[in-house]
Amino acid sequence: MSEKKTRIITIGRRFGSGGRLIGKALADKLGIAFFDRMLITEAAKESGLCDSFIESFEQTPTSSLLYSLVMNAQNGGFYMGKPVELMAYEAQINAVRSAAAGGECVIVGRCADYILKDDYDVASVFITASPEYRAKAVAEREGISVKDAAAKIVRMDKARASYHNYHAETKWGAADSYELCINSEKLSEQQAADLIAAYLEMRGK
Repeated sequence: MSEKKTRIITIGRRFGSGGRLIGKALADKLGIAFFDRMLITEAAKESGLCDSFIESFEQTPTSSLLYSLVMNAQNGGFYMGKPVELMAYEAQINAVRSAAAGGECVIVGRCADYILKDDYDVASVFITASPEYRAKAVAEREGISVKDAAAKIVRMDKARASYHNYHAETKWGAADSYELCINSEKLSEQQAADLIAAYLEMRGK
């Protein structure tokens, strides 16, 4: 009988949907580790690149990323013998794998569902909400106008989708790419975490 794989819960999310907070509430409820932005810091430490570059890399649409890769190749944009964009992605992969190696945990973003699918029991969750709800939430959180927040969620969602679709075989935000999709507009963060936990219990390992 083969040994059961460690379960890792991955959270994909539309910008402004509260996916990070739901993931944190879930990790707290289950008593397991939670990884989000600290993976960027770990990737930066490993690669020698700065945090801001690693973060901006994940928020770059594919067309801009490809252009950057080509231009860096032509203009000598290398670090340690590799294009910096490639180093950033490899560092993020290693950071995600390192987090998962520590045991059951919740990982938000970073293509974790795709990176870990072959070696772990990945329970993938996607958090969404209406554009209107998310724009209002972002406006309140960042102290900007609803109009500016609406423009930002379009930009951020496009970048996240582009990053994910470029590196993974699944389609970002498509229901059939995930085990469970939740509309956070209808639930509090804790209720959403409770719903995921209930699904995980019924799902088993």
